[in-house]
Amino acid sequence: MGIFSRSKEAFDRPKKKRFYKKRWFKVLAVIFILLIAIGGFAAYKTGTTLSKISTKDGFLESLWKTIPGVGSDELQGQEEGQINILLLGMRGNNMAGGGLLADTIMVAAIKPQENKVALISIPRDLYVQDPGTSNHSKINAVHALYEEKGEGKGMETMKQVVTEVTGLPIHYVVRLDFKGFTELVDTVGGVDVYLDKPFSEPSQFEGEDALNFSLPAGKNHLNGQKALFFVRARYASSDFERARRQQQVLIALKDKLLSLGTLGDFGKANNIMNILGNDVRADMDISEMKKAFDLSGQMRDPQIKQKVFDTSPEGLLYSSKADTPEGKTYILLPAGGNYDKIYEACRNIFQ
Repeated sequence: MGIFSRSKEAFDRPKKKRFYKKRWFKVLAVIFILLIAIGGFAAYKTGTTLSKISTKDGFLESLWKTIPGVGSDELQGQEEGQINILLLGMRGNNMAGGGLLADTIMVAAIKPQENKVALISIPRDLYVQDPGTSNHSKINAVHALYEEKGEGKGMETMKQVVTEVTGLPIHYVVRLDFKGFTELVDTVGGVDVYLDKPFSEPSQFEGEDALNFSLPAGKNHLNGQKALFFVRARYASSDFERARRQQQVLIALKDKLLSLGTLGDFGKANNIMNILGNDVRADMDISEMKKAFDLSGQMRDPQIKQKVFDTSPEGLLYSSKADTPEGKTYILLPAGGNYDKIYEACRNIFQ
């Protein structure tokens, strides 16, 4: 009998199916492929949403950095113990009344290890030098001026100018349009603010169906539109008071997001970002946004410091007039003729 011949018993014995041909393996394979497809679609959907928000990288490059070991493990400034994020609020592209002028200019200084946050507001009338030129303008016009040179240029230049004003390295910038702010407040079910006395803005919003906008003293629950009026109002008060109200609403919004578990759940946060995709811009890549959300969720009830630069003795600014093509205009300048005292105030904000 040859070495390759088989016995009769061997031919009669039933052949065993290879494992990859068995039904259970095929079912598991289908389930596995479906899970990968669903996960891949979710990652793609998340990536496309956040890539609309990001001004930093292209979609594929940004998504690549989300792979463990590829991107940085920390946010900028985290190793030094303080992350500084510039927050800008404005009407938005193609909106009447100066859509790209920055109505809100605020720095959020974050110390994750110490569970501390500082909110520092810079008034829109601060007179600054336009980078790369000998010209000067109000700081709220810088974004609009440089955004005309290309998308994202306004945000990048505002980082440069605010660094020069505060002495703080600005690691990131986030821009939110009025429409996005309104949608965000409505999406979380509104915010609560507490007023020591009644608030009224009788004329500023006449053309927006809110003549004599007012709120009583005590607790007020604000929907998106009312919250927007509250943080924009300045005719009957001042830009400085408006900045304080903006900080108040930002803190109330943070409390609401935490109560809903949004800041600790990237899936929930991404759902909100999906709604706001056309109204938010940030110079973070996708991995940095994910890290920022994770960090926010870890910081529970942080100690919050607040500072508004104004014309009071402690505000470190004074008012003046500047010659412009339209004539004399109201401006603000730093006390002492330079930013030294502002640098010191920002450097010691947590002390």
